[in-house]
Amino acid sequence: MNKGQKGVRKPTSVRKPVKGQARSWFGADIPAIDSERRNWLIAASVGTKILIAFLTVEVFKSFLDMFGHGNNYHAVQNILSGLWPWANGTTVNYPPLAFIPMFIAYLGSLVGGFLTFVVMMWILMAICDLITTIAIYYIGLQLYSERTAFIAALVYATAFSAAYFSFTVFDAFPVMLAALALLFTVYGAKTKGYLTAVVGLFAKLWPMVLFPFLWVYNAKDSSVLAEGRRRAIGILVVASAAFVVMVAVGYNTFLGYTSLVYSNTIPYLASVFLPAVPFDAIVNVFRVMMVVIILGAIYWMYRKPGSISRLVKMIFLSIFVLVFLIQYRSPQYTVWLMPFAALLVAGDAWGILIFFAVQVMEYLEFPLTFYSVWVNEHYVSGWAIPFFITFFIAYGLLLWRAMIAKMGEA
Repeated sequence: MNKGQKGVRKPTSVRKPVKGQARSWFGADIPAIDSERRNWLIAASVGTKILIAFLTVEVFKSFLDMFGHGNNYHAVQNILSGLWPWANGTTVNYPPLAFIPMFIAYLGSLVGGFLTFVVMMWILMAICDLITTIAIYYIGLQLYSERTAFIAALVYATAFSAAYFSFTVFDAFPVMLAALALLFTVYGAKTKGYLTAVVGLFAKLWPMVLFPFLWVYNAKDSSVLAEGRRRAIGILVVASAAFVVMVAVGYNTFLGYTSLVYSNTIPYLASVFLPAVPFDAIVNVFRVMMVVIILGAIYWMYRKPGSISRLVKMIFLSIFVLVFLIQYRSPQYTVWLMPFAALLVAGDAWGILIFFAVQVMEYLEFPLTFYSVWVNEHYVSGWAIPFFITFFIAYGLLLWRAMIAKMGEA
């Protein structure tokens, strides 16, 4: 947090709940949230979704993309028929636990058909998003004063581009898992933090990025090796074995994403300016950069394992490079970043301003400029290059403000 920012306090390693006001989240004792604060966050989260849906359809005459829900609906039908989810030409490439909310939504569709399935998915994703919002508030209590923790949650609740994707995809579910994994960890429920990250692995892969950072953080009172022997290694071995078996029996189509190329990525933009360089070479350079940065982040966390602020920063940085340095990026991946970004910029007025500038750019990217400026495989307008340059600069500024944030810890 820069000079003049307010709301900073030095957090304890695990904030103890106020006597008589504790709440237990699956065994993790967490302070109760004030009912007025809770109601404001619920209103902000739900109100933002209603507003962005109205603006998208009625004001901008754009669309709520139902392609994903259609595929997911047919995937559930395939599973219930004893087939693989991707049978009959269904474009679904998710690990198996991704279907948890889809099966719940499908129960409603037995009465009302596909439309009921979609509405049920909207409701379930809104619930997941609200849980993430409350989790951000609780995590924020470890980093800031109560006021700034509330601002962090409010910033996330009003992230309107992320709200848009709660209508179109199921990503609010793995985001919730990632937020809960971090929440459990900073409140001392170490095993629950690991297990929730593993559930995230089998829901959408990327939440497993948190695992090494949680491991290093949990080693603050012992050592990485001791924490590994106590919990982390056993959980990691079982998760890895289950993943290998899953792939070996043929549940592996989600691995095909690594070969896709989308035009809304940094490697694609770089290839426009470097036409003489083979695209595969450009992709490989960025992949190496991604691996080096993530390994560097783990090492930087190892240098000060007890720092919650460093934990959040290194998780955000790792997800950031995972999203932006590969050659495939679906627009809803912005949702993966926003909980951690909101936590990091909550005490920084400039950071909050940039956060919402990124929301504008994301909303322009999808759905407003899709088809008119770019499509998945290529640019369709001369405005694409300046747009994506501006887009990536905005994200770079958000990363900068997040990395320099001061939250009572170094």
